[in-house]
Amino acid sequence: MQVILHSPRKHLMRTMRTCTCWDQMPRSNRAPACHRALLLIPFVCLLAMAGKAPAAAGPHGTVDLITDETSIQSARSFWAGLRFQLEKGWHIYWINPGDSGEPPKVQWTLPVGFHAGTLNWPTPGRIQDHYLVDYGYQDEVLLPVQIQPPASLGAADEVQLRATVKWLVCREICLPGRADLNLMLPVVKGARGKPSAWHSLFAKTRASLPRPAPNSWRLFVTFEGQRLLLNVETGKSERVAIFFPSEPNQVENAAPQKVNSSPRGFQLELQKSDLLLKPVQCLAGLLVLSSGQSYVIQAPVAASNTKKDSLNPSRGRVER
Repeated sequence: MQVILHSPRKHLMRTMRTCTCWDQMPRSNRAPACHRALLLIPFVCLLAMAGKAPAAAGPHGTVDLITDETSIQSARSFWAGLRFQLEKGWHIYWINPGDSGEPPKVQWTLPVGFHAGTLNWPTPGRIQDHYLVDYGYQDEVLLPVQIQPPASLGAADEVQLRATVKWLVCREICLPGRADLNLMLPVVKGARGKPSAWHSLFAKTRASLPRPAPNSWRLFVTFEGQRLLLNVETGKSERVAIFFPSEPNQVENAAPQKVNSSPRGFQLELQKSDLLLKPVQCLAGLLVLSSGQSYVIQAPVAASNTKKDSLNPSRGRVER
């Protein structure tokens, strides 16, 4: 495979260099040499583009459909993903968009027997917009998804993945985007396909996806007036924590989040949303610690009159 990948490229470069020395070539050799170069260009481009559909332009950015590998196999799941590239200052949204917006949505059209999982959402950022706070992504983000092929694919088959993507991109104003993406992938037998040009991006994204909270953690929530107190015992002191609620209208998104450290964890003070009109049994979302790693949590709500804090937080506070 190394010969297939590299030999045409080297030959193309030699031929193109020959074409640039037009005046030094015999007249009879000029046209054939450059014709060979032009014929090789599409082949080299196809090799470079394996695992990627042409990017679709949207408002203030692009989106494309990419895969982790250049080919697929029968019955072996593979990673695909929606890669957004956004102009500076513009953002798209997490599953809970915060104070405005809505997350991207995708509708798959796959060959018979193929099944796509749900989108995986990397840890979002808090995006300040005047007096509002959104939860989302800026610059570049990959939303990966696993796709499962059937067991009945032949080695000579080539499959087409199609995705209709709708999203909202915002910066003071919000604009809708829509794209129909197509990607052709060859089917091979034997070893897994070669890594695509996006392999490192997939690896980086998967490594940074939220993890389930360790079973050793102890979590619970108490209410004190307009405050929600998220108590977390991790086994060590934590001075930095940010909470992203997975459900809207529970937490005041723009309010400061105050961390009260304790020897074995912390208490995070959140402000209750004015739109929270019914009692909640559980506070679910992402908890991001000082390491940058995020954890999926579900903290049950304790009795509202609980006054004793078993974590005994210190008086020191850190605001985020």
